Amino acid sequence: MPTRIPEEVVTEIRERVNIVDVISPYVPLKKQGRNLFGVCPFHEERTPSFSVNEDKQIFHCFSCGRGGNVYSFIMDIEQVSFPQAVAKVAPIAGVDLDDKYLSNETTQPVDEKTQALFDLYQDATKVYHHILVNTQTGEHALNYLHDRGLDDATIDAYMLGYAPGDDFLLNYFQNKQVDYQLLRTSELFVVWDDGSLHDRFSNRLLFTIRDERGRPIAYSGRRLEADDTQPKYINSPESDLFDKSNELFNLDLAREPIKKGKQVILFEGFMDVIAAFQADVKNGVASMGTSLTIDQVHLLNRYADHITVAYDSDAAGQNATKRALDLIQQNSQMSVAVAHIPDNQDPDEYLRSHDAAALADVLLKHTENPIAFNLRFLKRGLDFSNQNDVFDYINQALMLISSIDEAVVRENYLRQLADDFNISLEALSDQIRPMLMQRQANRPTQGNEQAVPYDADVPPMPPVEQVAPIGDTAQTYESGMSRVTRAEQVLLAWMLRDNDVWLEVTQQPDFTFSDVSYETLYMLATGYREQHQLTTISNLNEFMDYVQKPELIRILSTMDEIPEALFEDRNQVQAYVQVIMQDEPLQTQITNLKRDLAEAKQMQNTSAIAQLSVELINALKEQQAMRN
Repeated sequence: MPTRIPEEVVTEIRERVNIVDVISPYVPLKKQGRNLFGVCPFHEERTPSFSVNEDKQIFHCFSCGRGGNVYSFIMDIEQVSFPQAVAKVAPIAGVDLDDKYLSNETTQPVDEKTQALFDLYQDATKVYHHILVNTQTGEHALNYLHDRGLDDATIDAYMLGYAPGDDFLLNYFQNKQVDYQLLRTSELFVVWDDGSLHDRFSNRLLFTIRDERGRPIAYSGRRLEADDTQPKYINSPESDLFDKSNELFNLDLAREPIKKGKQVILFEGFMDVIAAFQADVKNGVASMGTSLTIDQVHLLNRYADHITVAYDSDAAGQNATKRALDLIQQNSQMSVAVAHIPDNQDPDEYLRSHDAAALADVLLKHTENPIAFNLRFLKRGLDFSNQNDVFDYINQALMLISSIDEAVVRENYLRQLADDFNISLEALSDQIRPMLMQRQANRPTQGNEQAVPYDADVPPMPPVEQVAPIGDTAQTYESGMSRVTRAEQVLLAWMLRDNDVWLEVTQQPDFTFSDVSYETLYMLATGYREQHQLTTISNLNEFMDYVQKPELIRILSTMDEIPEALFEDRNQVQAYVQVIMQDEPLQTQITNLKRDLAEAKQMQNTSAIAQLSVELINALKEQQAMRN
């Protein structure tokens, strides 16, 4: 088992290497003023927006947001762990790294208890799979899978299994004299009041959930009998191995196809993913029986530039599609499309009623962009023989269309809307004009918008926007963030560099960052300060080595671009805290109320519409009062 690389060795290697020498083999760089620029290797672009600061030894892409130091670049470009990145940089720095620090694993080694759990799940998976494919007990489950169109090779590839009754798995492990406490903590079993263990899964077909390295970590069990007293699916609870918000079904098999094509398909169910795989669509994944999470979006954004959402066509699936689109667009740089499967079928049903080529064609060609989907989504539940519904839809559609930057595309949707409702284009143009003016008013006047400005002495900045209403000072920095994320970015950067600000914020009761990434960085900074007896963290490069996680390093890399003017007015500290602690929870409440109100309108639930409308109006009034 390899030994952890000492901090002083990590620092020595980083300080002895020039980040330009490491990046140049991957990205041709050209000097522009103080920095070097090139075409970003992590996404497709025409204008170079990938910047390397040789003085500070960091990189940052102003388009996709990737950034960090020499180690994080190697971790991202080579898809390796932090120790492996250090090992790859060491020869360039002229440092001989002792073999005891090296490992062939793609991630850091796990502790003994965790490894025992991995071994336990691996053993259980083999047993369940054996019962499915080789025993009479699992024959009816195997027949079910064959009837669903799965062949034996696919069943083996996904290590599908069957869990019999009568505590079969418990008896199996007890006969092998596996430790009781290990079995108890594994979540493979439920614990009764008397302390006895019993199989969590009984008489169920099992879908094996594996981590990114292909190790079994959980199961989803489907009942095969028609018994409405039992839930259709039972899923493993979260455990030391399984965090459902961070895992994606099939990522272990789909990762390389996703990386190769820079595209991923997001399905709703396990069978959709498996059916697509058998149809030679290898880049599909699914979330863990719950809504898509920010962590899952970030994970996919590491490998893909484009994502297609292929959820079911029923009401639940379309609502989930809407939430997924919003989450992806707000939290990633991926372009997104929605697969429109004919006849209201889900992908698995469409495959069984057609063939593999037809499914692949649908997923590739029968797609719509987010604007088209949202316009169609807005129509759900509306009665267009009712004039109020018509006017309500047109107003919401115009608000959506006003968000389109390209004038030609915007006009095309306006013409479609005019044709659909027999309204003149001029009338729609008049009605959308105030929306466009308001949107333009909220966008500040920008100077040179090129990724590499002509003024070579000025480092390139991303598009900027006014951070009103936080204080009276004109405050500008990176756009593309929500208001609360902007506040969290500046506040955490300020805390790291100024101990007085750190103390002012940390002494406030119950303060937390709303975004888990910023809260994690805050906790790591606390430990780093204590470990190194620091009052400030001025060297973000060294702190990046301590953090190690690429998604957190990217956040740190953006802090170097925050204008110094934002750290001058101490009154802004409390303004940022208020945004994080008060405005964000209220905004989340407003977002949820809008979603619930839209769903209530679709269901024509009059009482719910009335109640939710009152709650939404009150919440909007409260938000306005806070900002005045």
